[in-house]
Amino acid sequence: MTPSAEVLDRITAAQVIPVLRSADPESALEDARVLLQGGLNVIEVTFSIPDVKEVIKELSTWPGLTIGAGTVLQPRQATAALMAGAHFLVSPIYDKWLIDEGRHGGFLTVPGCATPTEIFKAHQDGADLIKVFPIARLGGSRFIKDLLAPMPDLRLMATGGVKASEAATLIAAGCSAVGVGSILTDTELGSDPAARVEALVSTFQASRQF
Repeated sequence: MTPSAEVLDRITAAQVIPVLRSADPESALEDARVLLQGGLNVIEVTFSIPDVKEVIKELSTWPGLTIGAGTVLQPRQATAALMAGAHFLVSPIYDKWLIDEGRHGGFLTVPGCATPTEIFKAHQDGADLIKVFPIARLGGSRFIKDLLAPMPDLRLMATGGVKASEAATLIAAGCSAVGVGSILTDTELGSDPAARVEALVSTFQASRQF
């Protein structure tokens, strides 16, 4: 199995992918620690975090954690993230260079798309997993079902405005994974970060039983 395929397997096994946009590196590391302790072992950290390369470098040493770099918009960001130890790259936009870089380098890339045409183009160009963004604005699980009806071979990760309570619905609609950015801030999940992670995991697992 290639490194790219192995990382894809980890993502699809985890299904829920926390997206961190912490205010500073220290907060990002603490947030990641809470998530990992709560059983969420695939995490995306975005380039909006100051000194994110140092965050990735540290997280890449944590046993059992698969780390992705998010909001990758330029080749230099991709290079920096990979050199720091990122296992996969995620972008909010579609640009073929990202897929080409991944195929040549043997690592997983997840381009962002918002229309059926963009999504199918990314699939044709070799994307193994496609970020559907911003899913909350696009119609949620109904949009996913409508996409997969004529294109059932797509692997999709829905991201953008996803609440914890919606994650299982998106998986049931056919998503391979769901990116959730509100895990540590959603007050509906509890009063502190650890409680919110526990509530998310419990809610997701309970919903998946039906």
